[in-house]
Amino acid sequence: MVVDAHQHPHDDLPQFMAERGIDVSVLLPVGPDACRKAQAMARADPKRYVPFFWIDLADVARSVAEMTSAAAAGLCKGVKFQLLLQHVYANDRVLYPVYERCAELGLVVTFHTGAVAFPREFGIPHVTKYAHPMPIDEVAFDFPGLRIILAHLGGNWHYEALILAEKHENLYMDTAYLPFFCRRLLPRVTPGELIERAVGILGPERIVYGCEGLLPEVIEGLDLPEPARRRILGGNAAELLGLAG
Repeated sequence: MVVDAHQHPHDDLPQFMAERGIDVSVLLPVGPDACRKAQAMARADPKRYVPFFWIDLADVARSVAEMTSAAAAGLCKGVKFQLLLQHVYANDRVLYPVYERCAELGLVVTFHTGAVAFPREFGIPHVTKYAHPMPIDEVAFDFPGLRIILAHLGGNWHYEALILAEKHENLYMDTAYLPFFCRRLLPRVTPGELIERAVGILGPERIVYGCEGLLPEVIEGLDLPEPARRRILGGNAAELLGLAG
């Protein structure tokens, strides 16, 4: 089973998955409309789509209650934070009720990490400083039972993200969007080399496959034992999210 642990809800996703041999997509919403779409897709095809939740920082208490209800209905396996759009650091105490409830419910938290070239989204500026992984260090200390995914292997802050994951056993890393970051990094490095280095430090158990331009064939071509490649392509995400094999 190939699990894309970093996907977004959109109408072309069935064809996208079929063309790339992806069996299950984890739907990471950015904004409330995307959250509702992710839930609708999961209702229609629960075996193929795994929805995450979007927290409204204008009313965190209400959002946590809605997240709890969605989880009880099988419509929430985690929370996606796009903090460069939400304009808070990961260790801002306004987010702590979310982390506490996620830890209690066994939900996963995915943070976007890394600097991207999009100036704004929904008319809101992308403020890059909030995408740095370092504030997640404090969150991992304060919530050791909370399972956290650092998206994009930390992006351009790959070193910092890898150090955090080495420190904290509750931190995982996904491989999404690595072609974007690797085209901009010097010295030159390939997505496969970054993934292999992360596996060499953390082991294969805490690397999860995410697409966003990174095809499953990249994981298949890694210089790793077959069981390790299987774990990255789907086994780790299945364990994290409680998916049937």
